[in-house]
Amino acid sequence: MLEARNISLSAGTKDLLIDASFRIGDRDRVGLVGLNGTGKSTLLRFINETGTGKSVVSGGQVIRSSDTTIGYLPQEISFEGDLEKTSLQYVLQAQSALYGLQRSIERMQRELSDPSRDHASEEYTRLIEKFSDASHEFERLGGYRMEAEAEKILAGLGFSANGFRKKVGEFSGGWQMRLLIARLLLRKPTLLLLDEPTNHLDIDSLRWLENYMRNYEHGCIVVSHDRFFLDKVTTRTLEINFRTIHEYRGNYSYYEQEKAKRFELMMARYENDLKKIAHLKSFVDRFRYKATKAKQAQSRLRQMQKLEEELQAPEENRSRISFSFPKARPSGREVLKLEKVSKSWPLPDGSRKEVLKAVDLEIMRGDRIAIVGSNGAGKTTFCRIVSGDLDHEGKRTPGHNLSISSFAQHQAENLDPDKSVLDEMLQAAPDAESQRKARDILGCFLFSGDSVEKKTAVLSGGEKSRLSLAKILLQASNLLIMDEPTNHLDMRSKEMLIDALENYDGTLMVVSHDRYFLDSLVNKVLEIRNGSLRMHLGRYGEFLELSEKNAAEENEHNQSGGRRSNRSRKDGPGKKADDKPEKTGVARLERAIESLEKKKQEYERQMAASDFYARPEEETGRTIGEYEALGREIEKLYREWEAAVS
Repeated sequence: MLEARNISLSAGTKDLLIDASFRIGDRDRVGLVGLNGTGKSTLLRFINETGTGKSVVSGGQVIRSSDTTIGYLPQEISFEGDLEKTSLQYVLQAQSALYGLQRSIERMQRELSDPSRDHASEEYTRLIEKFSDASHEFERLGGYRMEAEAEKILAGLGFSANGFRKKVGEFSGGWQMRLLIARLLLRKPTLLLLDEPTNHLDIDSLRWLENYMRNYEHGCIVVSHDRFFLDKVTTRTLEINFRTIHEYRGNYSYYEQEKAKRFELMMARYENDLKKIAHLKSFVDRFRYKATKAKQAQSRLRQMQKLEEELQAPEENRSRISFSFPKARPSGREVLKLEKVSKSWPLPDGSRKEVLKAVDLEIMRGDRIAIVGSNGAGKTTFCRIVSGDLDHEGKRTPGHNLSISSFAQHQAENLDPDKSVLDEMLQAAPDAESQRKARDILGCFLFSGDSVEKKTAVLSGGEKSRLSLAKILLQASNLLIMDEPTNHLDMRSKEMLIDALENYDGTLMVVSHDRYFLDSLVNKVLEIRNGSLRMHLGRYGEFLELSEKNAAEENEHNQSGGRRSNRSRKDGPGKKADDKPEKTGVARLERAIESLEKKKQEYERQMAASDFYARPEEETGRTIGEYEALGREIEKLYREWEAAVS
């Protein structure tokens, strides 16, 4: 479909690619990875412009098959000229020929129904024939399925039926990006180029897009910092590294493992070459002035010089700088309590949207909570209430010694436009040790070299967000609230943040659509739906599996015409945080499960210690036996719980 041969790309004076080659087949699903600034977006833009006369390449060639059509999703979009169209009209225009034919048919329908027309005239007869021909052609090309398919794609990406008729200009930038994704999917190009398609999607839309892309009948190249998405969708990985492209025949997880293996092989080869050079040098130094060995010494010298010329230490771009949060005084056992908290927002028609409805919640020390829900469910509103930044109805009670740090999406607005990036960091540093860490932390969040001297006024939205996040890491707290902290981070920065949060000894609450990030950190999931809260115990991955299973069962149940009880026995041992349990037995079982799960985690910490299996066999055997017995008891309680709520 597309082949690049020895291409060279640059951005200004910076070389991005030198003599790079790759090939994309008809059904290839390719993940394009590399550090920020290596040229991923530039390469996608270049591929999109090949054959248009706009593309600028300093060397090499790109060959496209004649039937290749390209659909391109950039990170920055413009909807000028389309703002007055409805979302459905905008998406339908992807099929321009069909959309134009549909408009012609609608126009002819209006003319045919005009009572002032002479129905006996030849002109009217010709109009009927044209209308009939156009209708048959529209049907032959699948036009009558087009609108239903467009609505299906829009619904999958989170648009409601009312949203189909809203004007493009009434949507936020994130929802407009979804419209562009929908338009590309309806168009069905033979090669999709997607630059960060997951940035503005919630969990439900992400899962829908994953399933759609896995069944997509053509090829795609995806740039994304969502490793779950890459693992689900892609089957090949191209890495831009040191101005060339390396291919890996697998998804992102395979790429990570294979890259580590390749690095080990390169290091072994490098160390072996160093030994050869040392051996040759020893021979040359010993015999180069001895007449009987001079010829051999000269030969070894040439070998040594050739090896030294070719010698190159493998470069590792995955080195990580570790950092940790400053220590704060421990909070009380109960960190924060909400009682009958409600919040609503005014709507343009004068009514109010109730986001939270008399919810109750207790946050305990050591909780690591993912806050999830569809877009507009109230996740950001909830975070602002918990952090104390938003008025509300009901009671909010902070616990003993509570100190809060929060990262919000609007926090970038608080940066001083006259200060440099480094000055902002130093001002946030509470002590000399934190000031010493400031530059390292900025480096982790993609500020290095002269960029730390830039004024915050000239930073992009993503750069401001990263700077605001970096400042949080200098502040001591025992409750950390983070609203979409990973939106503008690359893979390496995300891993560094995960490392720091894993060692954070306070209580954590985080909103994110990055599933790998959440699954690495949380032990509870708080779901916001229809103004209510429901707490689910366990890792985020377990919550997702359960949600998918429930959705599949509900879909099957609905299709069979059966009725589903108001409370599913498959919801897991979570309870509505704003309701008292219907049965005291259910509440007792949930408390028992939670208590035993904590004991189980303590056993797992003991067994994970490096010296565990070096201890006396009697001690380790007893611990393992108690751990297994605890697991059986938890399973028994789960079965009792399922019976109690069914």
